[in-house]
Amino acid sequence: MLRARLATAAVAIPLLLAVILYRSPRPVTVLVVAVGLIGIAEYAAMAFSTQAGERGLTMLLGAVLLLGAAWVGAEPRASQVLHAALALVVVAGLVWVLLIRPDFEQGLRDLGLSMIGVFYVGFLLPHFIWLHGVGGLGPRWVIFVLVIGMAGDTGGYFVGHALGRHKLMPRVSPGKTVEGSLGIVAASLLGGAASKFIFLQELTWNEALWLSAVMAVIGQLGDLSESIMKRTFGVKESGWLFPGHGGVLDRIDSLLFPVTFLYYYVIYSQ
Repeated sequence: MLRARLATAAVAIPLLLAVILYRSPRPVTVLVVAVGLIGIAEYAAMAFSTQAGERGLTMLLGAVLLLGAAWVGAEPRASQVLHAALALVVVAGLVWVLLIRPDFEQGLRDLGLSMIGVFYVGFLLPHFIWLHGVGGLGPRWVIFVLVIGMAGDTGGYFVGHALGRHKLMPRVSPGKTVEGSLGIVAASLLGGAASKFIFLQELTWNEALWLSAVMAVIGQLGDLSESIMKRTFGVKESGWLFPGHGGVLDRIDSLLFPVTFLYYYVIYSQ
């Protein structure tokens, strides 16, 4: 498992840095859209494994919202495209229940289940595009999110395996421990300090450390939230795309909450 994780990281990290640091935002937009479409497909397959219609509806509405949000990132003054996508998602979902589901009570519940996935991926993930486009530091902010996520993941893995004794939330994620959770926070602080020292000298030390701590905590909440989905749908992994890591959703679950938080922190603190 560890060897597969290291092999995946050795390939993915240089490619990610090349995409993020490229002079045009287009590669980041294309990457986020591609990852988002796969993530939405993974969610739809988990949530509606035996309901082809609802699976297709979730993928379609998720793609509409994802593309609308990505368009805003590519064209900052075109926020009305996102508003139109949001309206279309709500209207099309309700019309689907009205026309296609005679058991409309259960249909409405299924629509709610679908909307969780549509917004979880289609709305949260494009924050990477928006953060990338913030001022001159945008690409470095994105790298900051990834550094905190990877440092926390690595620290939690090793501390949890070496010292983990007390279960954190066994019903949600049986393998996670309190010790591993503390390891995530400690490693994220180190990652934040390294980021400040290497490529985010504009941050104060206090800012770098408290941002790292907050992102470590809400990143774990995001990870556990995705675990709730998997436990509810009766699957162990969201997919198989990344050897040793599972699917796309398993890779981005601890990043979605932090990138959303950091984007609004950055734009409102400027």
